[in-house]
Amino acid sequence: MKKTVAAVLVSVLFAVLTACGSDDRAGSSAASAFTASSIRLEGAWYSVDLPQVAGGSDDARTDFNEGMRAEVGPFLRAAAEKQKVKGFNSEVAHIGGHVLSGVLGIEVSDGNLHPTTFKRTHVTNIDTGKALTLPDLFTDLQKGLEVLSAQAAVQIPKTRVGTNPYDKQSITPAVDNFKDWLAMPDGMRVYVGEIASHALGYIDITIPWSELDGALKPSLRAVVSS
Repeated sequence: MKKTVAAVLVSVLFAVLTACGSDDRAGSSAASAFTASSIRLEGAWYSVDLPQVAGGSDDARTDFNEGMRAEVGPFLRAAAEKQKVKGFNSEVAHIGGHVLSGVLGIEVSDGNLHPTTFKRTHVTNIDTGKALTLPDLFTDLQKGLEVLSAQAAVQIPKTRVGTNPYDKQSITPAVDNFKDWLAMPDGMRVYVGEIASHALGYIDITIPWSELDGALKPSLRAVVSS
């Protein structure tokens, strides 16, 4: 009898471990199915490398690629009005087991001394094939924004801003201040802009996922950190 019970327990344990291993492999397989690429968009007034992905699931690939195209649209319209548009540091920043993250870097020159810099992002949930936005992330959006704001105040002095003064309004708990973000394994990378000076450049911060656990929808932690 003891032998039979032990055999059953071993069988159950093996099944559980196998199932867990299958989930891990599924996530890894989903990530490896995608490859990063880009498309050069070029004209008289613009030159931009548009981040794209190939392979993977149709829904996720379509959402990511079309999402990045939508982000570049306003800048191409600016180029049509003869503002010089130049891309920089645009990339598929991360292909995870459950998430795709891409960033578009743009400089727009309209005759001023310095060009205006923009960073625009798109995040796709591979599992659903749909975009991930701030309202999707948090159980309570306002609470999530308040946590982001508090964490930004902690993280910004650790960047090249250091002890320099910066625009505190840029990190108040509002959607517009945190809408350009990426899901990365180590945390939520947020592009907060040229908040100190043009010389210090465009500032981004990374907020560890552990600092957001109390506000994140529980089901999304494994997705965004993959």
